[in-house]
Amino acid sequence: MIAACFNPLDIECLVKTAVELWEEIDPSDLSEHQQDTLDRARDAMLAEHEGQQPSIPEVVTFISPGPAGRAWVLRRWDRLESKMTLHVDEGSALADLAEYVRGVWDSLIGEEDVPDQPPTDDRETVRLFYGSERHSRPDEGFDLYAEDIARRGRTRIVPLDYRFPDEDASEQANRDVTFHPQTDDNDLPCVEVDGVLVFAYLDHETGAVRVSVHLDSAEDRLVRPDSTVPLRVEVEGDVVLDASAEGTPKRDLLNKLLDAADDRQEQAIREAAFAAGVLWRCPTCQWDNPGEATCCEGPGPCRVPKPKKTS
Repeated sequence: MIAACFNPLDIECLVKTAVELWEEIDPSDLSEHQQDTLDRARDAMLAEHEGQQPSIPEVVTFISPGPAGRAWVLRRWDRLESKMTLHVDEGSALADLAEYVRGVWDSLIGEEDVPDQPPTDDRETVRLFYGSERHSRPDEGFDLYAEDIARRGRTRIVPLDYRFPDEDASEQANRDVTFHPQTDDNDLPCVEVDGVLVFAYLDHETGAVRVSVHLDSAEDRLVRPDSTVPLRVEVEGDVVLDASAEGTPKRDLLNKLLDAADDRQEQAIREAAFAAGVLWRCPTCQWDNPGEATCCEGPGPCRVPKPKKTS
């Protein structure tokens, strides 16, 4: 991160300079995140000038985008057609190509060193038909290669004290939903709600109605600190997928954050975890227990029950 290149005094100088310059530019040129950050920085500067204590920002975690995927591209051509397909690995691509070759194997009968029946091995079947150079047959050949799948990625800033949008925010998001109809052969109809894309369409190849949910573009407020989005899928009232449990960080994620933190960061993370109910501290032995524990799980004999919440 850029902030790692500067000490705290430099960062404070940069923030104050940005706030002073902000008045001279068109706010519409800035992203929503930039405007929100500058608003909070300006409030902090005014509070400091008036001798007040600026509010402490919420503790957040940074979620980096996942790695790009990879696909195998198979392009086969002859005098009548040129066809391109995508496959998850080289083996599945060769199997698809070998299936085509076995269907036209009769065209090889009579050629030297060619068996009457195609081999069971896909790679050998393809080699005998196309030759070791792939293009030995007139007007016919294939290309097979791996290609990285480009994907939009950005680092997300997610509050450690995660809360799903409340009733009003959810209702507004539902009112702002957008429908994207299919306009050509290269896209599919989908509904977009708060960045989540839900595709529903008729697939003649599989002979089924297909539903596909894409979460990569979901708004940050939907993303939990473990990088997942709470999702519940129902078909005719039956729940077929339920990942909508309360959005608190998993214990292993909290441990990773604590392990990577310095003393100051660890204190802030623990305070946020206490506030969110992810941890609770035993009043007797001061051991930090996971939120789901009903009694103290400290290494000693202490098994004090979890204190009840007080309003």
